Amino acid sequence: MISNLYIRVTYVVPMQVVEITFNIVGGLALFMFAITMLRETLGKMSGARVVRILERVSSNPIKGMAAGTATTFMTQSSSITVLTLIGFVNAGMMTFRQSVNVMLGSEIGTTVTAQLVSFDIGVAFWPLVAIGFFMGFFSKNERIKLLGRVIFSLGLLFLAMDFMKKGAAPLTTDYPFFRDLINDYGAIPIFGILIGAFIAGVTQSSSATTSLVIAMGAAGVIDLGPGIALVMGANIGTCFLELFAAIGATTPAKRTAIAQTLINIIGVTIFLPFLAPFTALSQTTAVELPRQLANAHTIFNLIVSFMFVPLVGPLVRLCERLIPDKEGEVIGRYHFDEQMLNLPQAALIEAEREIVRTAEITMQMIQSSRISLLEHEKKEGEKVIQLEDEVDDRCRTTEEFIDKIREEELGEFDIIWRMKLLAVLTDVERVGDLSQNIAEFALHRMKNGVFFSEAAVNDLLKMFEMVEETYSTSIEALRTRNKELARVAVELEDEVDVFERKIRESHEQRLRDGICLAEADTVFVETLRNLERISDHADNIALDVIMEH
Repeated sequence: MISNLYIRVTYVVPMQVVEITFNIVGGLALFMFAITMLRETLGKMSGARVVRILERVSSNPIKGMAAGTATTFMTQSSSITVLTLIGFVNAGMMTFRQSVNVMLGSEIGTTVTAQLVSFDIGVAFWPLVAIGFFMGFFSKNERIKLLGRVIFSLGLLFLAMDFMKKGAAPLTTDYPFFRDLINDYGAIPIFGILIGAFIAGVTQSSSATTSLVIAMGAAGVIDLGPGIALVMGANIGTCFLELFAAIGATTPAKRTAIAQTLINIIGVTIFLPFLAPFTALSQTTAVELPRQLANAHTIFNLIVSFMFVPLVGPLVRLCERLIPDKEGEVIGRYHFDEQMLNLPQAALIEAEREIVRTAEITMQMIQSSRISLLEHEKKEGEKVIQLEDEVDDRCRTTEEFIDKIREEELGEFDIIWRMKLLAVLTDVERVGDLSQNIAEFALHRMKNGVFFSEAAVNDLLKMFEMVEETYSTSIEALRTRNKELARVAVELEDEVDVFERKIRESHEQRLRDGICLAEADTVFVETLRNLERISDHADNIALDVIMEH
């Protein structure tokens, strides 16, 4: 009888432990899935806005903090914000000092999730899950579908919290030694901080770690003091990913990652001696323990961020001493950086701007080839050939970057636009090739003394002017996404086609009349053909803009 009871007890207890473990770990996994879905959905809805916010960041600390707070709220991840900052700094689009200001704001923005999940909404998560699912499933409207996914994600967040709370609850009643163990170790601040840092380092999410602590608090497993220590450690744990991402990055980007780590470590170190009074203060902010933990998280991050505002200058100088400038380092060669892939909408926008930048280089090539051909400027022709290598490199690198942008995190229109950008990139590269052809004709003409009649020069000059106007108009239409301007480019291309046929006939007549020499025929006709093809590629770009959506 006693042996049977022993067998039943030893069987039931391990099974309960397994159930508790899976509830907590499964709830944490569901939470991370939900926060990822929420981040991706908010990215689809506001990714372009995030880029505009970051690009307008000035050196004003308060404005930078506001931008960081807004960005982290929209990305639902301080890690994504900091990684994107590293990308912007790597691309030379933001200074290191500006990135520090934004970083301080990201510390505040990351508290929003903790405040949200600290509310006890009962079983209201089921209506959220149902409403969100059916909005996304039945609606054909992209905005409504995205809104449905946001509601669905929020429902999953609260459901995950419920799983973790219910999973942890038996630890309070059935396994008090476990509760005592957590609180005894957590009561030693340094242990609590290290445990929090470890969990956040493994999950790569301070939000997930903080929410787990809040769930444990709601279940009565952890007290306020140890919970605050774990939350503080979570702030440090998220720095591991940024430090890893900075390996091989530019010097300013490495400084950005170091600055993030220093801010969190120094902030925790300063708070450490005052943990007891801070715990007492947090206890007065709410009645329920989950709200106290969320408020402690918010207050801690607010104080640390504002504390560093007057210290941004010294922090910047410290990071510059820790990581000195590297001689001969090139910063900002492209408008994009690999770290921008963490925010696909930002990656797509910056890839588009890099294409525009490359197109502007090919515009210079057309102009230089004209000067070389018609004004006998050898240096301009050689310049075109040198620029062609740069254009090829930019096009290849940009294409590889666009291929890495994750389509599943883009909206329907962005997916289409991504494919169009690849087509535009091909057009831009071909314009560079065609401009090189003309430059080579120019160098051949100078080397062999090929003569053009005055009428031929005037015709080619007019053709160049028309093609340059068509191409520059299409580039501006691409840069501004202006469909009306794109239609103007299409009309200009039609005029180029008409004029090309006209001057080709005039050239043939001059050949018959002996005004133009036979050796000039090949150079003239091939130049004309290359210019007409440049105009065709301008037309392709303009049509892609017109049919963007």
